[in-house]
Amino acid sequence: MKSRLYKPFRIGSMQLRNRIVMAPLTTQYASEEGYVTGRSLNFYEARARGGAGLLIVEATIIHPGGQAFANQLSISGDEFISGLSDLVQVIHRHGARGAIQLHHGGRVAKRELTGMQPIAPSPLARGKSELPRELTVDEIGEIVADFARAALRAKEAGFDGVEIHGAHGYLVDQFLSPAANKRQDSYGGSQRNRARFLVEIIEAIRGELGRDYPVWYRMNAREYGVEGGTTLEEAQETARRAEEAGADAVHVSAYGPKTPTNLTSPAFVPAVIEDLAEGIKKTVSIPVIAVGRITPEAGERMLAEGKADLIAMGKALLADPELPNKVAAGKSRDVVPCIVCMGCRDDLYDPDVVGIRCQVNAAMGRGGENGIVAAEKPRRVLVIGGGPGGMEAARVAALRGHGVTLWEKEFKLGGQLIPAAIAPHKDRIGAFTAYLEAQLKKLGVRIELGKEATADAVEEFQPEAVVVAMGARPLVPQIPGLGKARAVQAVDVLEGRADVGSRVVVIGGELVGCETAEFLAEKGRKVTIMRRGSEIASKVGPSLRAFFLERLEAKGVTLLTGVKYEEASPAGLVITTAEGETKTFAASAIVLAAGTIADRRLYEEISGKLPEVYAVGDCVEPRKIRDAVAEGYSVGLKI
Repeated sequence: MKSRLYKPFRIGSMQLRNRIVMAPLTTQYASEEGYVTGRSLNFYEARARGGAGLLIVEATIIHPGGQAFANQLSISGDEFISGLSDLVQVIHRHGARGAIQLHHGGRVAKRELTGMQPIAPSPLARGKSELPRELTVDEIGEIVADFARAALRAKEAGFDGVEIHGAHGYLVDQFLSPAANKRQDSYGGSQRNRARFLVEIIEAIRGELGRDYPVWYRMNAREYGVEGGTTLEEAQETARRAEEAGADAVHVSAYGPKTPTNLTSPAFVPAVIEDLAEGIKKTVSIPVIAVGRITPEAGERMLAEGKADLIAMGKALLADPELPNKVAAGKSRDVVPCIVCMGCRDDLYDPDVVGIRCQVNAAMGRGGENGIVAAEKPRRVLVIGGGPGGMEAARVAALRGHGVTLWEKEFKLGGQLIPAAIAPHKDRIGAFTAYLEAQLKKLGVRIELGKEATADAVEEFQPEAVVVAMGARPLVPQIPGLGKARAVQAVDVLEGRADVGSRVVVIGGELVGCETAEFLAEKGRKVTIMRRGSEIASKVGPSLRAFFLERLEAKGVTLLTGVKYEEASPAGLVITTAEGETKTFAASAIVLAAGTIADRRLYEEISGKLPEVYAVGDCVEPRKIRDAVAEGYSVGLKI
């Protein structure tokens, strides 16, 4: 029997080649003014070529006052139609359909981008955002007309349909949510009134484009962690009203600080909000698009169980745009797994980053997704180090036709990916390690484990190019008496090489220290994290930091900042607190997570002695998985 995922399907008059939908994801690849760029075209073309049936182009602003992100696509004027038409054409070129998501940020639009005070159904700010101005009834009518005009431009550009963004705390959702909408007129109060704005938008688009043009909306089927927020029952009522107004489908998502899709889990859980799609599916007769970390296997099951009609994938298609094609061809092991790090989401809130990045797909947004070009002349390449940077360099170099040998001093590949995958909530990293190892074997890379690299051994090998990816060495803080104390490195704790006893002090309050502390707390140890700095986990991305700190607190981990280390001994650690008080902490072990320093010794020894020598990953500078993978990818292309 043919997979349900790959059976054709219709949304209204739009025929799809399969039931896989690329969910809309803000990329920030547009120009500052909101125009389509070459980066935008490359990104969407790769995913159309990858086999998805429908691509929903990211949140695209329908009015300049609704801009919520820098470099956000715009459809707010006729001048944007030409570029958007180019975008549709690259999607159609590969047999996919293209829709565009119509968006207004409402109270989360940013004055620094729009030059205007944000607007909303009620004068209620979200978090630390600027206080919005309450919309008048006449202004509401103008915005309804803006949505309709934007839909008309979408059709003129060649899009096959439009999705109204009615989820995730933006303007339409602000009207729908009882927590954000406190109006007492015909647009507030009852569920019918709160849904009026959405209904009028659907009806206005129908008035402009007729009944045959596909129109649907994305909704929150529930708000998690929002006091007085949307419930599934209210969402079901909204879905019924939208269907009556002429919606051709409903795309079921969720929102709020406790939303499962925006958090990690102790072990990877696919389809984390499938119950919401099922709840809406029971309510309407129009197609339901399900989303939320859905794997192909989970999507197949949901279709079989009648919980949804189409399966949307977002971050999974960032990690691997070829996922649909690979799964269809029975090559699931070749799919690059999303590691659920939320780094792409964090990029949206980083003022120093323009354009989202992926930890495991260095090609994303760079044009390289359109294919790796074979080398003009195959070369003898030696990669030293089997961590993420070394394995990615070896993979790309081998794909280009080079003869690649990889040396790893340990007896397994992975490097820092190994302890990283052991830490709580990080099991998906193990899937990425397994993917890289499988690709190297498939490509014929010669892997030598337990092989210590020296300058003499490298010169004897006579490589034409060398990639040094030896990682970093642990940093040992200068604390009097530490040499006589029971001090162990965090990586040894995670990998089971060190027994720490029942009462542990962790020195270092960034990611590794906090993850090791959580790992030990889950095993019943009494753990205290200490650091000289003023904040714990300051370098953990905003998407997960609060959740991470909550977990540490819930597991009884003590957090101390601003400390001064006075003396260590076999009995424990003496510190001066931020308040100036001297305290002694009894400890069966002191776990060191004070950072690492680049191991450049071999690189410096062989540089200048061989034709080409490159350094990648932590041996350049200790950073994230993304940086190691990106450098390995770049060097693999360069050789």
